Formats: sequence, C-alpha cells, structure tokens
Amino acid sequence: MQSNRRKVFFSLPNLLTYFRIVVIPVLMVMMMVQGDHRTLLFNQWMGFFSALLFILAGITDVIDGHLARKYGQVSIIGKFLDPMADKLIMMAVMVLMIPMGRLPAWLVVLLLFRETLITGLRSVAAGEGIIIDADKLGKKKTICFNIGLSALLIYYPLPYLHTSAYTVGWFAMILGSVLSLISGYFYMSRFFKEMSQKNKL
Repeated sequence: MQSNRRKVFFSLPNLLTYFRIVVIPVLMVMMMVQGDHRTLLFNQWMGFFSALLFILAGITDVIDGHLARKYGQVSIIGKFLDPMADKLIMMAVMVLMIPMGRLPAWLVVLLLFRETLITGLRSVAAGEGIIIDADKLGKKKTICFNIGLSALLIYYPLPYLHTSAYTVGWFAMILGSVLSLISGYFYMSRFFKEMSQKNKL
C-alpha cells in the first residue's frame, strides 16, 4: 500500500504539477526584481525569461493531463493540485502586474471574483453529484490569458513587428476577459438549471 501511494505521489503527471507550483515563487521573484531602478536591458531579459518560464509551465499543464489519461495515472491528488496550480500561477502573475502598471486592479479583481465564484459553484455542484464540464469558451479564454500574460511579461517592443508585447498582451487579456465573463454566465446558467432539476433551489 505504501509503495502504491509513493508511486502515485511521484508519478510523472504529478511531478509536472509540482513543477508548476515550484515555478510560482521563482516567477514572482523574477517579476519583483524588475523596476525603474534597473537597466532597460536587465528588465528586458527578466521579462523574457519570466515569460519563457510561464509558457513552459503552461506546456506542462497540457502534457501532464495527456499523460495521466493515456497511462491511467489519474489520481485524487492530481485532480486537486492540477487546477489549483493553474489558478495560483495565473493569479500570482496578474496580482504582481498591478504594481508594475501592466494590469489595472479592477480587471484583476473582476477576473479573480469570476474564478472564485465558478470554483465555489463547481464545488457545490460536485457535492450534489453534478459535473459541469468546462465549455469551449472557457478553454479559449484560458488560451487568451496565457498569451496575454506571456506578452505582458515580455512587455517591451517586439522587433520587426512594429508593435509592443504590451499591446499584444492587452488585446489578448481583453478578449480573454470577455470570453471569461460569457463562459461564467453560461456556467452559472447550467448550474442553476441542474440544481433546479434536482429541486435544490
């Protein structure tokens, strides 16, 4: 039994999830060391490497889910930590972008409120035996946020593209925010419909 628990705990999909959690404080430090008191070159390189680390974390998110399903390594700890790691890394980056002047506080609060609300509804639904899968809009908004936050981490002008990473990031974040609110509305509608059918409301 102990051997099986250890095998599950240290399975490759779970190790990739642990990696994303470990990345969070590293990413936070790389963001916090930037500033006007640093040279432009230093900020550019820190922005580039932090974006690279964020993208790498996003890639492991796709890989660990695929491996878990392919090799039958889906576990309770994985189901718990995987979505938590995704939300934590995204929340950490968005919050730290407020003092950096790259995202307004109102937008971050709005997005965090949406995530908290949907997570709460999902927990209530699961407790009633109702599973509401993420829709296509939810997956598309995640892609937009990953692109947007990666670009905002880079921040500075992109050579040969006649625009800045900041502009690209803002466009992707606004699109992702719209998709996030729409998908949140659809999720709430499905939640109340399912709960009403079970006579819980």
